[in-house]
Amino acid sequence: QTPQCFIYQPDLENYIVINFKDSIHAYSKRKPIKYVEKVATGTVTPGSSISQVLDEQGLSQVLVNKMADNIYAWTIDFNRLQAGDRFKVIYTDKFIDDSIYAGVHTIKAAYFEHKNEPFYAFSFQTDSVKGIVDFFNEEAKNLRRAFLKAPVQFSRVSSRYNLKRRIAYYGNKVRPHKGTDFAANVGTPILATANGTVTESTQKGGNGKYVKIRHNATYSTQYLHMSKIGKGIKPGVKVRQGQTIGYVGSTGLATGPHVCYRFWKHGSQVNHRAEKLPPSNPVKKENQPAYYEFIKPIKQRLDSLGNPQVTS
Repeated sequence: QTPQCFIYQPDLENYIVINFKDSIHAYSKRKPIKYVEKVATGTVTPGSSISQVLDEQGLSQVLVNKMADNIYAWTIDFNRLQAGDRFKVIYTDKFIDDSIYAGVHTIKAAYFEHKNEPFYAFSFQTDSVKGIVDFFNEEAKNLRRAFLKAPVQFSRVSSRYNLKRRIAYYGNKVRPHKGTDFAANVGTPILATANGTVTESTQKGGNGKYVKIRHNATYSTQYLHMSKIGKGIKPGVKVRQGQTIGYVGSTGLATGPHVCYRFWKHGSQVNHRAEKLPPSNPVKKENQPAYYEFIKPIKQRLDSLGNPQVTS
């Protein structure tokens, strides 16, 4: 009837022991972790999606999220994949106590062929002191861009930038649409597409609840029809790329839940899909010889991968 100890496990890896035996004392420990490198390949078929391709192979959907969000968010729109697009990825799975699957740990390298255009991605540490790791292509160029492709993950474009759009509701008159609409469920997080400073965070007329961000002297972005503006998102606040700034809704003049994404260049609204946006910094010249040597065997392995499969 006397308690011997109390064990608290906050997550799969770590646990805390409070011992009540001779004297009360506590300590924390971590279960043994094992990392297993694996590869996966697949091809998008007519009527399917990359999620279905992975699901058929019994693979974690985290692979899709990591490729879409961490690697190719700046170069490939995963909402517009086509039949025939294919991928190859080398990644690491995590296991606890050799048997408990704890999910995808990291992606080492990937290859994605979209619209017959190849996109290589290699994980490379550019700063050993700060532990900065980023993804670069076979030419040592950073895959990260100044702006994300879309402000909402896994949404669909419901209306494009169109200066000659005619709407029957307004008597078929020309009503220019100076933004891109991304349809998504109410409450879906809206992400800042680049680092910047909030200049407007309010509700006004047909825009509904919206946030506007100034990124630099050239570019600003605006996100309309929010159901709710993110906590702490006020004028003067600095936000980072990928940070949640609000949630999808249909406030203002909106026929359904979506975010109208507007892109400003030198004070004028432009089509963000037509802009050639600048990339982030490539691998430094003095580090490029080491980079090319590092990726050489990894690229050879990617190139040798064939039909959809999963191997250890």
